Amino acid sequence: MTLTIYNKISILQLAFFAPSLVVAGTLSYRHGFRRSAGWIYLVILSLMRIIGASMELATISSPDNASLAIGAQTLQNIGLSPLILVLLGLVTRTYLAMSETSRPALPNARILRLLQLVVIIGLILSIVGGINMGNQVSDELVNGTPVSYTVATESKAGIALMIVGYVLLLLSAVALTSGLSAIPNGEKRLLLAVFVALPFVFVRLLYSILSAFDTSNPNFRQFGGSTNAGYYVLGMCTIMEIIAVIIFEAVGLTLPYVPHNERGSLLNPTRAVHNLDSNGQPLGQYPQSNGQYYPKLQQNESA
Repeated sequence: MTLTIYNKISILQLAFFAPSLVVAGTLSYRHGFRRSAGWIYLVILSLMRIIGASMELATISSPDNASLAIGAQTLQNIGLSPLILVLLGLVTRTYLAMSETSRPALPNARILRLLQLVVIIGLILSIVGGINMGNQVSDELVNGTPVSYTVATESKAGIALMIVGYVLLLLSAVALTSGLSAIPNGEKRLLLAVFVALPFVFVRLLYSILSAFDTSNPNFRQFGGSTNAGYYVLGMCTIMEIIAVIIFEAVGLTLPYVPHNERGSLLNPTRAVHNLDSNGQPLGQYPQSNGQYYPKLQQNESA
């Protein structure tokens, strides 16, 4: 049995995203499952890749099952939005860690929430567009006839919103550098991770743009593409996602654990300044010799 490039990509995804899911779940537990924290989207991306890869490999034994191929392709297409949402979560945490007097006028908390909504709407549109496109090609896949399709309007709109989200995210990260000295030392690494990951996420975004708006290029056709199309998926999607996830999870693992009842002080500078936990009660701190400002565990708590 000869494996296709897509089969090999799926094996790579399973090998990476299965352990990545464990790390992502750990980070979500340690740092919070809130959407604004961003870590939950690493869990979602890992699940997307595991399920999509499993569906792709299932086509080996069921080559006539168009639903498997379409499902795998749809999950492949929507992997961009969780990456942007993780970046947004890191930017949001950095913004909230700054003292209120040091925060730039833009972005603000309302803008960051709106940006999150834009990307989520883009994700929903991409899913709808993928389903619509799947309906176009299902019969052709079953019959083995040449596949022809047009990219759904919803997919194009979803990618357009991703572009808007990426650009605004980049501008927000740049704006936060104006108050770099006001960011706690322990949180500065988050902003660094954002800037390191942004180029890799851009390549992933570029692939989505080309596959949605340049359908005449067989290298970026999602169905019925050239023999090289899979290698573009590997280089511009899979590898870029893996590198970005490594960056996110590496920085997440270096962040000190903050107990659940004290996270309000980390995300609320007013409480942090007054040395209060999320309930307004006094709390202990790590020694500030290393320049970090994080609550420590209370006597009756464990990590």
